[in-house]
Amino acid sequence: MPSANSQSHPSGAPHNRKGNRPAKALFILSAGRIFITTLILGTSLFIPEHGKGVLLIPSNTHLYILISIVYFYSLICLILAKYIKRLERFIFLQIFADIIFITAFVTISGGVESIFVFLYFFSTIASALFLNRTKLLVIVFFATLFYAISILRVAPIHALLTSSFFTYVWAHRFLLYKLAIHTIALWGIAILTSFLSLELQKRRREIQQQSKAYKQLEQFNENILRSIESGILTVDNSSRISYINQAGSAILEAEAKTLIGQDIFDLFPILGNYLKSSNHLSRSPSHSRIILKDFTDKNKIIGFSSSSFMDSENNTVGKILIFQDLTRYKAMEKKVRESEKLATIGKFAAGLAHEIRNPLASLSGSIQILKASLELSGTDRELMDIVLRETDRLNRLVADFLQFSHTGKEKLTRFNLRALISEILSVLRKEVLENDGAYFQNLLADDFIIFSDRDRLKQVFWNLILNAIQAKDKKPLSVTIRGEKSPQDPSADSADTHCKITVQDTGKGFSKATGRVIFDPFFTTRHSGTGLGLSITQQIISSLGGTIHFDSQEGVGTTVRVVLPC
Repeated sequence: MPSANSQSHPSGAPHNRKGNRPAKALFILSAGRIFITTLILGTSLFIPEHGKGVLLIPSNTHLYILISIVYFYSLICLILAKYIKRLERFIFLQIFADIIFITAFVTISGGVESIFVFLYFFSTIASALFLNRTKLLVIVFFATLFYAISILRVAPIHALLTSSFFTYVWAHRFLLYKLAIHTIALWGIAILTSFLSLELQKRRREIQQQSKAYKQLEQFNENILRSIESGILTVDNSSRISYINQAGSAILEAEAKTLIGQDIFDLFPILGNYLKSSNHLSRSPSHSRIILKDFTDKNKIIGFSSSSFMDSENNTVGKILIFQDLTRYKAMEKKVRESEKLATIGKFAAGLAHEIRNPLASLSGSIQILKASLELSGTDRELMDIVLRETDRLNRLVADFLQFSHTGKEKLTRFNLRALISEILSVLRKEVLENDGAYFQNLLADDFIIFSDRDRLKQVFWNLILNAIQAKDKKPLSVTIRGEKSPQDPSADSADTHCKITVQDTGKGFSKATGRVIFDPFFTTRHSGTGLGLSITQQIISSLGGTIHFDSQEGVGTTVRVVLPC
C-alpha cells in the first residue's frame, strides 16, 4: 500500500514490515473489536435484571443495539478497506470512532462508576501497536477528554464562571479522584505500551536482520558446497549419510535424494569399513585412497580425507569426508612420466643423431671420391652405388629426425600465405610436369595474410603437397589449396580469428586403419620414405597453436584440413 508505507511506527520502523502491515493491522483491529464486543457485552446479556441494576449495566435492548452497531461498523470497515489507499489513516479513524463508542457506552452504564471504563485501555493498546507515537498521544488525549466530559459535562466550567470552582472541587472531590485515577491509569498504560511496542519492534527488526543474515549465510555456504569440485559427504554416528553435495553425487554417480538416510555400509562398504577402522583416530583429518567401480565396471580412484564432525557443543556427531575423483589426474601423471621418459630419450637420440651426421657426411664424401678415382666395373660399381644410395637415405633420415626433435622458438611474422603456396608450387611444377597428369590450383585469396612462422609453415605445406603428389595413381591428379577465415566463437572480436586451409587431392587415398597411425613416427607407406614427414608436420602445427585433420577415402582422394590462429 504506497501511502501507508510512508507512515512511521512508534519505533520509527515503517509499516511495510512483515507481520505489521496496515492491512493485517486492520484485520486484527476489527477481529479484536468483534471478540471483545462478543465476550464482554454478549455475556452481559445473561446477567439478571437485578444484577444489571447493581452493576449499572444497560438493559438488554441497549446492549442489543450496541452489539449490532459494533458488528455492522466492523463489517463496513472491512469492506471499505479494499478501496482505501491510506490504510493507516483509516486505522486511526477507526480507533478514534472506537473511543466515541466506548465513551457513549460508559456514559449510559454509570459514568465514573461504570465497570466498562477499562475498554479505553484496549483502544490505547491498539493505538500503541498500530499507530505512531504522535497519533497515540492524540487518541489518549481525546479518550481522556471524552471520558471527563461524559462524567463532568459542563459543571466545572459553570463553577469556574460563577466563582465557585473550589467549592465544586471540594464537593466532588471523590468523583474527581476516581477520574484522576482512571486518567493516570490510561496515560500510564499508553506510555508503557508505547515503550513496550518500541522495544518489540526493535527486537523484531533485529530478529529479521539476523534471519536475513542467516539465510544469506546459508545460501552462501550452499553455493560454496554446490560450486566446489570436491565431493563432501557426512555420516552420523549411526553410519547413515546425512548430507552430500552436488559434486559428491556426480563422483559417486548417484542422486543425493537416493543417498540421504542410507547406511554407508550398504552403499559403499569400502568407505564404511574405512570409517569404522578410523574411529580410534584423533579429530585431525586422515587421508587415504580407495578404488571403486563405476557404472561401466571400470576402476575409479577416489582420494579423500576424513575427520570427526562436531556440533556447536564440540561433541562428535559423525564423520565428514572430502573426496575427489583422481582417476583422470592419475592418468595425467602417468602420461607426464611417460612424456618425461620420451623427452629424455628424445634428447639423447637427437644428440646421437647429431653426432652420427658428421661422420656420415665424411663417409659419404670419401666414398664419392673413391668412386671417382677407382675404375670399378660390374659388381663392384653396383655395390658402390648401393653404398652411396643408402648413405644418402641414412643422411635424409638423420636430417628428418633432427627436424622432428627441433624445439626452437617460433619466429612469428605477418606474411601472405598465397604467395608462400605459389612459391612451393613453382618449385614442385619443375619436378612434376603437368603433362604427367598432375594439376595444381591455388585458390587462396590474394590478400590471405596470416601471422605465423613462415619457414616452418613452408615445410608443412611442402610436405602436404608432396604427399598429395606421391599419392597419384593411374588417373590424373588434381591438387587444390583453399582457405578461409572465421571467428573462433560468435562473441569473439573480429581480430580474434583462425584460418582454415585445406589441401585436397584426387589421389588413391588411404584406409581408416592407416588414418589412425598416419602421424606415428617412422610410419610410411613408401619404401623410400623415412616416416617422419607427417610427424614433423603435426608437431609444427601443434607448436603454432593449430590443429590438423585428415579425411581420406580409398580410390577417391584425401582432404587435409589445417586450422591455425591468424
